[in-house]
Amino acid sequence: MAAGGLSRVMVMVAYAMVVAANGGTQAETSRRIQERPHLIYVLADDLGHANVGWNNPAVMTPHLNDLRDSGVALERHFVFKYCSPTRCSLLSGRLPIHVNQENSATEQRFAGIPENMTTMSERIHEAGYRTSHIGKWHVGQATHHRHIPRGRGFDDSLSFFNFGEDHYTQQRGGEAVGVQRFESTPGSQCHGVDLWKDQAPAHGLNGTYGGYLFANEAIRVIETIDPVHDRLFMFLAWQNNHPPLQVPQEFIDRYPKGQQTTINGMSLFLDTAIHNVTEALKKQGLWNNTLLVFSGDNGAYLGNQGNSTPLRGGKFSDFDGGVRTPSFAAGGFLPEAMRGRVLSGANAYIHIADWAHTFMKLAGIADPDSDPRAAAAGLPGFDSLDVWPLVSGEKTTSPRSVVPLTVLPSSERLAVSVPEGHFRDPNYVTGGEGIIDKGFKLLLGTQRKGPFGPAQAAACDAHAGPWKEKTPGVPCACGPDGCLFNLETDPTESKDLAQAMPDKVKELRAKLEALRPSVYFPDRGPLEQAACDQVEKNGGFWGPWLP
Repeated sequence: MAAGGLSRVMVMVAYAMVVAANGGTQAETSRRIQERPHLIYVLADDLGHANVGWNNPAVMTPHLNDLRDSGVALERHFVFKYCSPTRCSLLSGRLPIHVNQENSATEQRFAGIPENMTTMSERIHEAGYRTSHIGKWHVGQATHHRHIPRGRGFDDSLSFFNFGEDHYTQQRGGEAVGVQRFESTPGSQCHGVDLWKDQAPAHGLNGTYGGYLFANEAIRVIETIDPVHDRLFMFLAWQNNHPPLQVPQEFIDRYPKGQQTTINGMSLFLDTAIHNVTEALKKQGLWNNTLLVFSGDNGAYLGNQGNSTPLRGGKFSDFDGGVRTPSFAAGGFLPEAMRGRVLSGANAYIHIADWAHTFMKLAGIADPDSDPRAAAAGLPGFDSLDVWPLVSGEKTTSPRSVVPLTVLPSSERLAVSVPEGHFRDPNYVTGGEGIIDKGFKLLLGTQRKGPFGPAQAAACDAHAGPWKEKTPGVPCACGPDGCLFNLETDPTESKDLAQAMPDKVKELRAKLEALRPSVYFPDRGPLEQAACDQVEKNGGFWGPWLP
C-alpha cells in the first residue's frame, strides 16, 4: 500500500503494537518515539567543491557556512558521479553498483530503483514518521504504486521526476520518439510540465522559480509537525545548481562586480532557501532534536560554471571533483562535543548509501539491513553501514574503508546487445571506473568531462595541475595499468603512482574485478510512447503512465 493509504494515527498505533509485542508499555512507546530525532536529508544538485563559501570565499553561502561550522564537516563524503544513481543509492541503501549506474530515461518503466527493493523511506514511514519528499526525484516514474514518492513511503511530495527542467516553467522534454531532452518542441506530445503533488499533477503550482516552490513546501510541512508527538523524515532535493542556469536576478546582483555569475547567484539562493527551512525548524521547536545532513549529488558540472578547484575533475568522472562533494551534518541532535569538528582522512569515509542504515537505526528500526522482498526477487542486498558512531564521536573510525565508485559488468555482459527497440545510452557505460581503498584510489578507462563528448582523450598523466575551473584535468584516459593516487598525500590527484606501485595497482584492481559479477545491470526497457501520451492525458503534465 502507498504511504498515503495509512493515516499517521494508524501508523503510530501499528508502531505501538510492535513495541508492546516486544514487552514495551504505552509509556515506553511514547518515550521511544520522543527520543528519536527528526531526520532531514538536504541534497544539492551539481554542487562543485568551489561552489560553496567555505571552499571559495568568492561564493556567498553564509548560512551554509554557519551550519557546517556549528556541525560536523564531512570531508570524505562520497557519491556517484552523476544524478540518478546517487539518489537511488541513498534511498535503497545500496551502493550504485548494486542498484543503478545509469541516468535512464524516465520514459523507461524499469528506470531507477527496482520495484522489489524496499527504500528507507518505506521503513521509516512504517516506524511512525511523517515522511516528505520535496524537489528532484529521478529514481523512476512509470507506476503510481511503486515508482513515485507516494509509492515509496512518502506521505507528502512536491516533486519532479526527471534529471532537470526549466526552473521557472517546470517544462521539460522527453526522449521518446526521437525527441531529445530540453530541446523538445513546446506543444509536442513529449514536452510538458514536470511537477507532481502527492498523487496527481501539480496543476496551478507551476510557473514560479522552483526553489521557491520547494522551500515553501518544506516550510508548510514543518509547520504541521507536533514537536512532542510527531517525528519527521524529509528528503529535500533541490535543483540548484543544475542546468539550465537560472536564478532570480536579485541573487546575482548581491555579488560585487566580477563575481556576478548565474551559478554564484544559484548558490546564494540555495543558501537563503535552506536558511529559511532551518529557521522554520527552529520556530516549530524541532531543531534541537533534528539531525540534518547536507551534501551534493555529484561534483561540479564543468563547462556550466561548475567549479571543483582545487580538486581534479567534475561530474561524470571518478576523480574527487566528481564524487567527493561539500557535505556536513548539523542540528541540535548532534552531541555538543562534535560541533565544530572536521572528519577527514581514510578513517572518515562515508558513502551516501550509508545514511539509509544510519537514519533507520536512529528511527528505532531494529533490522535496517532486512529486505526480504528484494531477497525473494534475487536482487542485490543492502550495502549501507551505520556511520552514526563516527559522526556522533562514539568511534573515531568509519566502518567503511572501501568505496567502489564505478564498476562496470564483465565485458561479456556488456557485449550483450540491448533488445531491439530498447534503450541504453552508451555514454553511461563507456566511461571510466574507480575504487578507493584505505587512502588509495585506482582509476581505469576514460575519465570524462561531460556525458556526450568523445570517449577518447589524452593520457591522464599528460595533464599538469594545479586544477582550476578552465584546466580541470579531464577528460583524460588512464593507461592499461590504470591511474593510482594516494589521496592522503595527494588530495588533488596530481601524481600518478601506477608505475611506482605496481603491487598496489594489482591489489586494488583485484578488488574491483571481484565486484564485477555482483554489478546490477538490468535491461531498463524501451522508451515508451505511452509516457509521452500521458502528458496530454494529464493536461500537459508528466506523470506515471502505468497503474
